Amino acid sequence: MDDKLNKEEEPEIAVTASAVPAPGSGAPQASDVPAGHSRFYCEKCHAPYDLPDRATSWRCANCSTFNSITPGECEWCLIL
Repeated sequence: MDDKLNKEEEPEIAVTASAVPAPGSGAPQASDVPAGHSRFYCEKCHAPYDLPDRATSWRCANCSTFNSITPGECEWCLIL
């Protein structure tokens, strides 16, 4: 009887969650990526970014990491 009483007194916790596909877990839907863009992911936090065509780099809005799709691009410079 004490167990039943304790369960009634515990507050109910609402859990809100949404699933986010992992990078490389499948091709993004055509409607997810704007026209003239390609989907890339931050190399540090894996946040998605829709990079415009002919662009080669971006700064992650989530962790501020400079990302580049061109090997060797700006290895020697410090980008703040």
